[in-house]
Amino acid sequence: MNEATVRNPSGLVTTVHGHPFMSILIGATSLVFTAFYVVALDAEANAGPSAVAGESDVAAEAEQADQCEFACGDDEGLVRPEGWPEDEPLPTVNSNCTRCHLTAGRELTAAVVHFTRSAHDINELTCNDCHGGNTEDDITAHDDEFDFIGTKLSTHIATCADCHYDEAEEIEEGPHAWDWSERINLEYPTCIDCHGNHDVGNPAGDLTLLDVCYDCHDDFEEDFPGYAQVVEANDEYWQTMMRVRRHNRLQADPIPEEFVDDVAELRTETMELFHHAGKLADDRAAALADKTDRMREALAAWLEEQ
Repeated sequence: MNEATVRNPSGLVTTVHGHPFMSILIGATSLVFTAFYVVALDAEANAGPSAVAGESDVAAEAEQADQCEFACGDDEGLVRPEGWPEDEPLPTVNSNCTRCHLTAGRELTAAVVHFTRSAHDINELTCNDCHGGNTEDDITAHDDEFDFIGTKLSTHIATCADCHYDEAEEIEEGPHAWDWSERINLEYPTCIDCHGNHDVGNPAGDLTLLDVCYDCHDDFEEDFPGYAQVVEANDEYWQTMMRVRRHNRLQADPIPEEFVDDVAELRTETMELFHHAGKLADDRAAALADKTDRMREALAAWLEEQ
């Protein structure tokens, strides 16, 4: 996959980098900090000779309170940083991780942009559920004593398995299995190659599963025609699903209620097929591709009615 600049669901520009084995979506965005101290300096410069020390103290305390409210949020939710579109949602959980990263800028904020309205965000997970860290104190948030693991890939794969143990067992039974607790092996796909990391369930618009398969299988469509049929149907389905999720981005669950059960059933059937990655009969491939196409058409029809 080639590098491409895209606009993610929140309207902010991100960059997707191709990798011979990994489709990790990383991005860069430039949310600028608000210069609160300028207000204080202006107040001091414009103060007349009659200004007293007490008034300066009050102004300083007020300025500090304003800065804390912007950077740290409040009890009711996160504070929208400068540059974040007014019609876009913020992360669901008001954690110290998201409060800091919302205004950190560049790749540090890109992680929050990608995470917002992802499957994990919708289910009220936040950064420390995967990364660890101290959620009670910003200064020690990344200290080792709080099990902060940063971006160590093998640790994150183990973290995926901690919650998705059924899926991990299915992968262990197939040809893509590798003991990630030992070391990273780029000849084997990981969870994030297909699912993404921060943006699980909410990938960049140009990501295709077909490209992921071709990262390792040069003759994928010739060697695995049944899987290729299902993959192509799934990629087209996801283009429509992303339009649905975008339309319902402010809803608690972006999947329309009448489709929830059918979408879950299709996801499970597709997941089991690819996690096992065993021999695939032509009739099963055709049936799953057809089922995927019909779901895509139903979702497209729903969009037309909105």
